[in-house]
Amino acid sequence: MRNSKTFDGNLFEKMFDLNSKNKIGANTIAVFTFILYKCEDPRKEIVLSDYQMARELGLSRQTVITAKNKLKLLGLLDYNRNPGFPNRFILNGNPMPKVTPKTYEIIDKPIDGLKTIVESEINTKSSFSKYPNLKQFMDFAKTLKDYSEKLDDLLIQKFQKWEEADWKNSLGRPILNWQSTLEKNINTLDVSHYNKGSSLINLPIIKRPMLD
Repeated sequence: MRNSKTFDGNLFEKMFDLNSKNKIGANTIAVFTFILYKCEDPRKEIVLSDYQMARELGLSRQTVITAKNKLKLLGLLDYNRNPGFPNRFILNGNPMPKVTPKTYEIIDKPIDGLKTIVESEINTKSSFSKYPNLKQFMDFAKTLKDYSEKLDDLLIQKFQKWEEADWKNSLGRPILNWQSTLEKNINTLDVSHYNKGSSLINLPIIKRPMLD
């Protein structure tokens, strides 16, 4: 935060405390620090694009996306995802008050009762949504026998890939049971990631035969 008077040290304390327990990673810390630096007023939204953060931090856009999702999962910040537009971050250390119109003052009691029933039905339906949010996805992944903390970034990337593909697999087919699909694929995440990074390194060296 550029204005030291608006700085909330609790956010940094929370971040480093989480890092000491979970090792959230240098890139995630860099992205969070950058967001704090760009914040003029912690009570207001911080508008930043993935491209801007990637360019100024010297990171890939995918790394920035993974980092901001991890920060959201850790409860350090929240943001609105709107494809094609910059992110609108809110620091969770200083949550913005939500202003709700007090329409109940002009509504009769019978309608209030109906409103409560409708809201209850909506909440029940949303809790049993076909596809998870990031927290539900990660909570389930942590129950699997092949889970380990080193897979967190790869799991977040897998969630992003499926969400952006409207929950379809690489063949374009709908993922009907995401829990089962994740359970079958979790033990291949680390292997596929390693193979991508080492495919060129492990190429055999071919020596030409000596000619007389």
